[in-house]
Amino acid sequence: MWAVVMAAVLAGGMAGDAAVWRWAPLPPKAGHDAFAHVAASGAKDIWAATGAGALVSGSNVALLERFDGRRWRSMPRPSGAITALSASSAGDVWALTSGRAHRWDGKRWRVMRSFSTSAYVLLAAVPGGAWLSEQGKLSRYDGTRWRSVPVPAGLEVGAVRVQGRDVWVLGRYKSGKAIYDTIQGGTPAALRWNGRALAKVPVSAPAKIGVHLQLDDVVTGKNGDLWLSGHSVLDGDRLPVLQRRGSKWTTLTPPRTPSPGNIEPDGSGGVWFDYGLDEPLWRNRAGKWTKVAAPKPPAGRRWGLFTNFGAAVTRHIPGTTLLVRAGATSVPAPGNSYNPETSVKAHESADRVLMTGPHR
Repeated sequence: MWAVVMAAVLAGGMAGDAAVWRWAPLPPKAGHDAFAHVAASGAKDIWAATGAGALVSGSNVALLERFDGRRWRSMPRPSGAITALSASSAGDVWALTSGRAHRWDGKRWRVMRSFSTSAYVLLAAVPGGAWLSEQGKLSRYDGTRWRSVPVPAGLEVGAVRVQGRDVWVLGRYKSGKAIYDTIQGGTPAALRWNGRALAKVPVSAPAKIGVHLQLDDVVTGKNGDLWLSGHSVLDGDRLPVLQRRGSKWTTLTPPRTPSPGNIEPDGSGGVWFDYGLDEPLWRNRAGKWTKVAAPKPPAGRRWGLFTNFGAAVTRHIPGTTLLVRAGATSVPAPGNSYNPETSVKAHESADRVLMTGPHR
């Protein structure tokens, strides 16, 4: 059993069929493991961690690894299973575990905040500090202490994102109606930190999706271009991406495709639409679409089943035109063996993978 890293460099203006994925070995790990969290502050500082839940009961491997520009190496882990990971520099990495927020200072992990283990917590690292959303209450660490951040009435926080120097708080404004307020009647919410307070950014969405759209991702481009994506509070399905060019708002979807799982900057003023490791990747830049073929797993391996059908976490590497995409592949058991408890094809292993790219 073995695990791999797929590495590549994004070349501008390439055709999808020219994309090539390079594979490099990592030391093998016993059991079933998958990268579920990835963070990058630059090309020489990339972190990846396995998730909190076991892929196969009793055989999940807890891992935290870092790329320093030359090689990947195992790193000390904070106590507890990692549920979120974010980085703003090589000496300023944050991780969430059940009930605690931890900070890596370049030498060790320190507990920076404790909270209820049942709380819904979001994390975003910023230079010298971090932002946390705990059950909708926002706070930020400014390098010295935690400060409360007031939020508008009715705001339901869905994500805290960092784009360059900007901190974005995304979600949905509830309508205030007592009946069905959790599933309809609201409006999408986007707010940007101006250094003193959260400033509302007006969002225009078609009425048929706006009433149940909760925003959870943002990309800023050139000349004020803005892309916002989110999901339906009715059924959790992804909804069309909202794009602002100048003062005009439109919905945006690649040709003959559904809405993406998430969006990320392309490092050149455009945006990537990510559909998972087993689907093509699409880029929109200056109004033009570029399609990049899905990577193929190595011989004898596959996306899916224990590895969640090509699911991955994707992040842009600041200062580059690279994406980091982390997940896992699986090795099928020989023959037509099935797990009698789940009635799905049995697997010999599930191993982590991480890729950047694509490369021409």
